[in-house]
Amino acid sequence: MPAIDLARLRKQAARLADFFFLPDEFMKHLREVLEFYVNYTLRTVENVAPGSNLKTYRTPPAVLTQIENELRAVAEENPHFALELADALWDEGALETRLLAAFLLGRIPPQEERLLPRITAWTQQIRDPNVRAALLSTSMTRMRKEAPNQFLALVREYLHPERPRAWSNGIQALIPMIADTGFENLPAIFDIVEPVIEEAPTLIQNDLSELIVALYRASSNETIFMLKHILTNTENPMTAITLRRISSSFPPPLQKELREILRPQAIMPKSAKELDDFVDETPATPVKPKARKKKMDNTRIIYLHGLESTSQSGKARQFAEKFPGMVTPDFTGEFEERMAQLRPILGRKKNWTIIGSSFGGLMGTVFTCKHPTQVRKLILLAPALLRDPFASYLDLEPVSVPTIIIHGAEDDVVPLEPAREVAEKLFTNLQYIVVDDGHRLRKAFGELDWNEILE
Repeated sequence: MPAIDLARLRKQAARLADFFFLPDEFMKHLREVLEFYVNYTLRTVENVAPGSNLKTYRTPPAVLTQIENELRAVAEENPHFALELADALWDEGALETRLLAAFLLGRIPPQEERLLPRITAWTQQIRDPNVRAALLSTSMTRMRKEAPNQFLALVREYLHPERPRAWSNGIQALIPMIADTGFENLPAIFDIVEPVIEEAPTLIQNDLSELIVALYRASSNETIFMLKHILTNTENPMTAITLRRISSSFPPPLQKELREILRPQAIMPKSAKELDDFVDETPATPVKPKARKKKMDNTRIIYLHGLESTSQSGKARQFAEKFPGMVTPDFTGEFEERMAQLRPILGRKKNWTIIGSSFGGLMGTVFTCKHPTQVRKLILLAPALLRDPFASYLDLEPVSVPTIIIHGAEDDVVPLEPAREVAEKLFTNLQYIVVDDGHRLRKAFGELDWNEILE
């Protein structure tokens, strides 16, 4: 390989950029440039990158960096052509061309509807770790910065409980956002990753290690709190085992904070007889401790608004004021679309208190009946539990989740009796409160003791 003459490299890269709008010509000249800078001392007989099935030119990183610099501006100004060139680069099938393809995707605005399908498809088919990392970081550069909510929705899909094989991708996609000092919505990320950390599958323990270290660097106190909360409340024995395995990679202060809680628990004797030498059997008058009222975790309360409502409705805002920190998301589309939006928000977390109003009550009912172990309590406000037109959604098994329904006697949108008939078949632990009000429950809302209802 000749020594890199930076002046010549700049001219070669600029010449390449001239063919940006002509993918075939661009590829022809790109091959010439890559061949020119081949490092023959590193080429193998098979000419394949280690740990990969991709051919490689063994091109020095400086060459690709210069090409990227020349393409950056023109790609951002011409996203349609950038996508076309990215396809050609990807189809070439070399390590270097696929890295350039991933770079170009990162210059395309997130509004481009063909961007996500490309990232998703290419991520699923690639084995090379360098290209995969580029797709999950570089290719999502603009999405992370310009459309963070869209990006987090994508990550939620990656980290969906029923898609564990995609969890590694979700974690690797999140890490650059966590490391971005300009990103301030860390609570949303903690909420997304908590169920995955609790599940703690050994196959992604390296990813978990990187994730936890990144979170700790971004916010040490919040990370410590989250990990202790998980370890204290989880019923999954693998959580502590996996975290103990990877804890050596944690920063020393974090290791110190978790040392005691990660310490293997001593094995308890199997019978009372084995305790004879250790237990004072002198009868004593038992002292019954006073029951302490457990503080409600507002982050486990979610409000599901009605069909034509939003998270800024009167009820949603009043609930948010009464219970700071509760979740009040927006839902759009048909029922199936709204349920698809709800699932990643609730994830696999337990102890949810779900409040559903009207159409949101139907959503809360369906989720609770399908996932009763995740719901602590269900509160339904004039729920749309009507066989007509929602019979297909209400073919559900009864559940014993504590349920309170508040319904107006003068409701002219959701008739009381048909809804109550459905509710009494679905909920075996049901309290049905009828109030002198209409569908919106405007008068009753201010009169009800919501702390008592939700406790």
